[in-house]
Amino acid sequence: MADSQTFRAETRAWLEANCPPEMRKPVTSEADVFWGGRNTTFSSAPQRVWFERMRDKGWTVPDWPKEYGGGGLDPEETKILRQEMSAISARLPLSSFGIWMLGPALLKYGTDAQKREHLPKIAAGLIRWCQGYSEPNAGSDLASLQTAC
Repeated sequence: MADSQTFRAETRAWLEANCPPEMRKPVTSEADVFWGGRNTTFSSAPQRVWFERMRDKGWTVPDWPKEYGGGGLDPEETKILRQEMSAISARLPLSSFGIWMLGPALLKYGTDAQKREHLPKIAAGLIRWCQGYSEPNAGSDLASLQTAC
């Protein structure tokens, strides 16, 4: 328990020192969310600073292994980090389908080469992923295409 308490105190102090005040306000528009990507732009200097500090610490994906750009935190440490971020209303430094969807699948099922190729780029906000799928007969697939004359 002492280790968890120490981690919590260190995390709280780091967040207080490193999270700009502007990044402790509620998200009110799309510009408040940083998605990353090849042609990324930041909506403000504080947004860039917050992202870079969290990225450099591995905390854009705190529970991913360090070799893939993550923080290497265990589940308890990750929970503490999220609680402490919530306590100061800190925004997520990076929002990404790569973090929520692709990354976990690669961590579980990907080859080492796939993990090394894609995960660090996702964690660093260098690439942006999306989910693409279609439902049968939804009009988004060519199988449902019909013509008449």
